[in-house]
Amino acid sequence: MKIRGIVTDIDGTLTGHDRRVSTGAIDALRKVHDNGYKVILATGNVLPIAYAFHKMIGLDDAIVAENGGILYYRQKVEYLNNLLDAQRAYDFLRKQMKVERLFTDRWRFTEIALEPGPDIDLVRRLLRDFEVNVEDSGFAIHIEGRSYNKFTALQRACGLMGIDVKELASFGDGANDIQMLAGCGAGIAVGNATEEAKGVATHTTEKKFGEGLVEGLEWLGIL
Repeated sequence: MKIRGIVTDIDGTLTGHDRRVSTGAIDALRKVHDNGYKVILATGNVLPIAYAFHKMIGLDDAIVAENGGILYYRQKVEYLNNLLDAQRAYDFLRKQMKVERLFTDRWRFTEIALEPGPDIDLVRRLLRDFEVNVEDSGFAIHIEGRSYNKFTALQRACGLMGIDVKELASFGDGANDIQMLAGCGAGIAVGNATEEAKGVATHTTEKKFGEGLVEGLEWLGIL
């Protein structure tokens, strides 16, 4: 199918590891949007941060936040994952090991995010009997329900927007981007992406972070 829009992760894709956003990537997204393409944000971050990012870029399409737990479109918000399963898992985990929640968890509604540091494999083993997924985004450890991920929320967003998910090119860098990199019409892994993300992508850029997004847009021929 012809590409009619893009969906991009934020942290590690539009930003570096220091969380500084690439101004070149922002300029590129504005150009793509102004040329009539859909531009969707899909992030593990909370909706208030993603919404501010979305508005300041000048976008008007959907936002997927909290790794698919929240979908925003045209001033309406849907909560797709249930916090209860994540809360039960977290309550158990904190009795087994020292963990600290992110500052931004005060604005998080469908998952629990922990400061990086704990052994991810150990966390997964401890929580294996709970109905949750444990994702390492590189910026946090996310404990989330299994109902929705970025890609399944994106499919729902596409239904609202009247576009086929195969008409989207996705951009990402981490484990929480794998389903959408594999499921969209094209998947672009930026140069700093994990090997797992690169393994499912249609194309991997040489450049990293926001410069990689710009390179990917040029590779698609839409910039």
